[in-house]
Amino acid sequence: MATARFDMRLDEKIKAKAEKATALLGLKSLSEYIVKLIDDDATRVIAQYEGITLENDIFDRFVIACEETKKPNRALQEAATFTREQGIK
Repeated sequence: MATARFDMRLDEKIKAKAEKATALLGLKSLSEYIVKLIDDDATRVIAQYEGITLENDIFDRFVIACEETKKPNRALQEAATFTREQGIK
């Protein structure tokens, strides 16, 4: 059950379009439609900024490098320390 409130003003034309989209999607209310949009977009934005996408060849080279390295070198240890200090997970 939602407990937080969010109040906003809309242009009448935008509101009418959003209400039509709400009906076309079979949603119960304009609020439900807006919550869905916010949730979907927020999930996409967070993934975009917190995720890393690599090309296959770069990922393959990374895996090979990880498998071939016996002991972390100084640069890797410094990189690990840096990521911890930055809060990167």
